Amino acid sequence: MELSDRKRQILRAIVDDYIHTAEPVGSSYILNKHNLGISSATIRNEMAYLEEHGYLDKPHTSAGRVPSSLGYRVYVDELMQRYTLTVNEINELKNSLKKQYMELGNVVSDISRTISHLTNYTTIVSTPVIKSSKLKNIKFVVIDDHNLVMILVSSDGLVKNTMLHIKEKLNASVIEKLSNFLNIAFSEKPFVEITEDFLYTQRELIPVDDELINPIFNFILMCAKSFVDFDILKSGESNILNFPEFKNIETAKEFFDFIKNMDKTVLSSNALSGDVKVLIGNENPALEKLGLSMVVSDYTLKDGAKGGIAIIGPTRMDYSKVVATLDYIKNNLNKFLP
Repeated sequence: MELSDRKRQILRAIVDDYIHTAEPVGSSYILNKHNLGISSATIRNEMAYLEEHGYLDKPHTSAGRVPSSLGYRVYVDELMQRYTLTVNEINELKNSLKKQYMELGNVVSDISRTISHLTNYTTIVSTPVIKSSKLKNIKFVVIDDHNLVMILVSSDGLVKNTMLHIKEKLNASVIEKLSNFLNIAFSEKPFVEITEDFLYTQRELIPVDDELINPIFNFILMCAKSFVDFDILKSGESNILNFPEFKNIETAKEFFDFIKNMDKTVLSSNALSGDVKVLIGNENPALEKLGLSMVVSDYTLKDGAKGGIAIIGPTRMDYSKVVATLDYIKNNLNKFLP
């Protein structure tokens, strides 16, 4: 349903005011704060229309109105003014990206903390996954008759190693042949394709004892999973307590339980692509129950690694600032990383 310009102005004013005050908005408040050039009676009539058509809700204890999920959706998609990050906010984001790190996970953690600080909401970031990563080669270094070091190198230059202890005496010739076979079978194999089923088919082709091959295959599988899986880093969970909607102990507890048990698939790079997305209230049952909204985005690094970022807060969150913050991260991440 297409809203008139006047109805859109009033809806935007109500959403803007409710985001910043957490108080139901009445016609007199709009009249005094917003120069719309119309009477209080006209504002009341338009608010009644917006309520009747599902854009506003009326709390029982107040004469004012609050936005509904539909009202927020129209606001986010059509009405909100784009937030411009301040110089200080941009500098804080830049500083979190420019630091030198030994591990990318530290970069992601710092970005999460910075976003949470700037927005005052809870931030959840998934560590990056390189879907195109492949196994480059496997090496064995025999230490003595019963111990050898296994080294696995990825196509991205990442190295993982482990010490294997074998009860039976190691045979250097067998180890060399096994190394040759594994490098033929596994070289340039994408880690996403190295599954238990794949390893089972390869096991049938190798005439060596289980005691030797099982720990080797277990390590390969563990490495493959680590390259295609991701961790979730959380920041600013306690920020929710700054909002009156979550002052109640039970409501706060439900929020912390939700964050603790958040499904990793939400931030899977498969689920996130393209523009920043806003999930409002009833568009997700778990969010609606707790009175939350979530703004999500993917990010891509120079090497093709992908991850996801989610900012979670009350349904009346400052969507404009959150979207602007995620847009900045998404568009500038690679400019500052070493």
